[in-house]
Amino acid sequence: MPLAIRLARAALGALVVPLLLGARTVGRQGEDPIIRRTEFGVVHIEATTFRGVGIGLGYTQAEDYRERVVMSLLRAKGYMGRTFGKDSLESDFAAMRVHERVQQTYHLLDADTRDMYDGFAEGVNRYIRANRSALPAWAQPIFHGHDVAAGDIGTANVTAARNLVLRALRKDTVARTNAPPGNDADASAFDIAARPVLGSDADVGSNAWALAPSRTTSGRAILLRNPHLNWNAGYWEAHVTLPGKLDFYGDFRIGSAFSVVGGFNRDLGWATTNNAPDLEEVYELELDPSTPDHYRFDGTSVPVRYDEVTVRYRDGDSTGSLTRRFATTALGPVVHRTADKLYIVRAGPEGEYRAGAQFLAMMRARSLAEWKRALSMRARATSNLTYADRAGNILTIWMASIPRLPHRSGHDSLPVPAKSSADIWTRLITLDSLPQVQNPPGGYVHNENDAPHYANLRALLDTAKYPENVERGELRLRSQHALQLIANSRKFSLEEVVRRKHSMRMLLADRVKADLLAAVQASPLATDTSVERAAAILRTWDNTVAPDSRGGLLFETWWRRYQSLARDSAYAEKWSLARLTQTPRGIGQPAKAVEALRWATIETIRKFGQANVAWGEVHRVRRGSVDVPVGGCSGALGCFRVLSYEEQPDGKRVANSGDGWVLAVEFGARVPRAFSILAYGQSTDPASPNHDDQAAMFARGEFKPVWFTAQDVRAHTKREYVPTP
Repeated sequence: MPLAIRLARAALGALVVPLLLGARTVGRQGEDPIIRRTEFGVVHIEATTFRGVGIGLGYTQAEDYRERVVMSLLRAKGYMGRTFGKDSLESDFAAMRVHERVQQTYHLLDADTRDMYDGFAEGVNRYIRANRSALPAWAQPIFHGHDVAAGDIGTANVTAARNLVLRALRKDTVARTNAPPGNDADASAFDIAARPVLGSDADVGSNAWALAPSRTTSGRAILLRNPHLNWNAGYWEAHVTLPGKLDFYGDFRIGSAFSVVGGFNRDLGWATTNNAPDLEEVYELELDPSTPDHYRFDGTSVPVRYDEVTVRYRDGDSTGSLTRRFATTALGPVVHRTADKLYIVRAGPEGEYRAGAQFLAMMRARSLAEWKRALSMRARATSNLTYADRAGNILTIWMASIPRLPHRSGHDSLPVPAKSSADIWTRLITLDSLPQVQNPPGGYVHNENDAPHYANLRALLDTAKYPENVERGELRLRSQHALQLIANSRKFSLEEVVRRKHSMRMLLADRVKADLLAAVQASPLATDTSVERAAAILRTWDNTVAPDSRGGLLFETWWRRYQSLARDSAYAEKWSLARLTQTPRGIGQPAKAVEALRWATIETIRKFGQANVAWGEVHRVRRGSVDVPVGGCSGALGCFRVLSYEEQPDGKRVANSGDGWVLAVEFGARVPRAFSILAYGQSTDPASPNHDDQAAMFARGEFKPVWFTAQDVRAHTKREYVPTP
C-alpha cells in the first residue's frame, strides 16, 4: 500500500474515534493552562501566560516520565547527596557551582524566559503534590525556576581538558625518557582518556533536509527532522500555544522547558544535527616561582583563586557536609598543575546563560531575519541547524560558540603556551563567518553530521576559507545516501519525502558487493561449500535491509569480520574530495574478503540456523506488547534509516537507538501540514497506552498526522484537563 494512502487512512481512522473517550474538562483559573491530549498522547498546551506554558510542560512531562523528570531537577539542584546519601553527592559539587552562575544571571534574562522556567518548576511540583502516593518518598515538591535554568548554563569540559593535558605530558615524558609507560597516576588517567567511548559505527547523530519550493510538488518548502540518539534520550512531542505570542510544535527534551532541538510554527521551522566543533582551548601558564599559588601573565604575578563549595548529604536521620576547593583563574578553570606549569581551559560556552532565551526567541520568530537575530545571541554552543520557512527560504548553518584564535589550534592534543593577553582568544567567530548555505541552486540543503561544506553539491564551501578549528572531514556513506535521494531535479510531495526518509538501501553493498563477488570467483576458495552458498545469496540480495530482505545479515556479518582483518586497507579506493560521492568503494584485500565471507557464512548459520535469514526475522522492535520486524542499519554501512540494536538472550537484535523521533513538515500558505512518529511513544510508563502505541507503526514506516490548528486539536482531543494546583 502506498505510503500516502497509509497516511491518509491513519488520519481518517483518527476521525472516527469517539472524541470524548477518556477525556474530562476542568475549568481553569488564572494562569492555569488547558492541556489537551490527542491521539498517541501528544500534548497540546494552551495558556494565557508564559508561566502557564511552563506549568503545562512541567506537569505533562512528569506525567509521562515520572521520576526521571524529578531526578533531573534534583541533580540540577545539587540535591543528590541530600536525597540519597554521601555516595550520591559527586555531581552536587558541579551543580552548586552552576547554581552560583544562575544566581548571578537569572535577573538578566527576559521576563518571558524566567516565567517559563518558574512555570516548569511549578508544573513538576504540582505533579508531585497531586501524585504523592504514587511516587517514591524522595520525590518532593521543592523545585524553583533556578533549578530548571541550571540545565541551560554553559560549562567548560574540565575532565576532557585535564585528560588532554595528561596525554600531552605523558607523550612528552615517553619522548624524553624513551621508556614504556609506567604505572603512575598520570599514566592511569592517560590510559583511561585514550580509551574509545563508542564503537566506530555508533553513529550518534541525525539527518536533516530542507527543500525549496522549486523542489516540491506543492510549491511550498519542506523540512525533515530525524535524530539518531538512544531510545532513552527523552524526545517528547508537545505543542505550546499562547495566543498572539507563541504557537510552536516540536520535540522537547525531558527535564527541560527549552531543549527544543527541532520543530515549527506557522511561519518557519528548524532541525538540529550534531556537529563536532572545537569549542575549547587548553592553555599552559607559567607558575610564579617566587610567589606560591600565583602565575605569570601579562608581565605580572596573578593569584590563583580558590572557590570553596560545600554540599550537604543525608546521613541516616541527620545530615553531613563536605567541602572542596576548586582552583580557577580569570582566564578559565584550572584543570591540572605541575611543579612549574598551570593548565587552564578557556571555553566558548563557559558561563553562557541565555540558551533558553535563544530557544524561545527562535520559537517565536516569524521570518528568517528574526530567526537569525535569535541565533546571533550565540547562546547554543553546538549543532548544525537546517531551516525552512513559509516564504520559501532554506538554510543550513554550522553553529558553534567557537573561539577566534590568535594562534594555531591545539585541537584535542596539545596545550597552547600563553604568556600574555595576545596569546589567548577573547572573541567568538561571528555568526556571518560560520559555514552556511542559504537558498542554493538545486533547491536543497542537507546534513547528516558530516562537515558543513557539502550541504549542497552545487554550492560547495571551500574549507580553506574557514579557521582551522572549524570542523573538517569526509562525506561519509550516510550523507552520500542522502544526496542520492534528493540531489537531483525531481519534485517531491511531503508524502514522498517521508517515503524516501525510510529508504532501506545499504549503500555500502552498492560500493563493494560486486568486487566481493569478483574476488570469490577468482579465489581458490570459490568451490568451498560455504563460500559458494554465500555468493549465491549475495547475488540475489537486493542490497537493502528491508524486513523481508534476505542477504543483508550475512553481508553485515561478513563486513565486520573483513574490516577487522583488512583494517585501513578494507577499501580499494578511499574517500577523496575529487570523487566525494563515488568513494570509498571496492575491495582492498580480496583474499581476506573471501576468507571473511567463509567465516561469516558459518557464523550466520551457527547463530541463526541459516545463512539466508531475513533481516526482520532477527531485527525487531520490542516495546510493551509489540514485537515486530524492522528494517534499518548503522549509518556506517550507508543506511539512511539508521538503527542500532542490542542482542537479546533469544538471539534477536532489538532496536534501541537511531531513528526514533521523525518529523516532516510542509509550510503551507496559511498553516503547516506535518507528519511525525515517535517510535518509543510519549510515555515511559509500561502501563500507559502511549508507551507502545507508535512502535509497530514506526517499524512499518508509517507516520501519524500532526494536529496544529485549534480546530484540529479540539476535534482530536481524547482528554482535556488542567494541572492540579
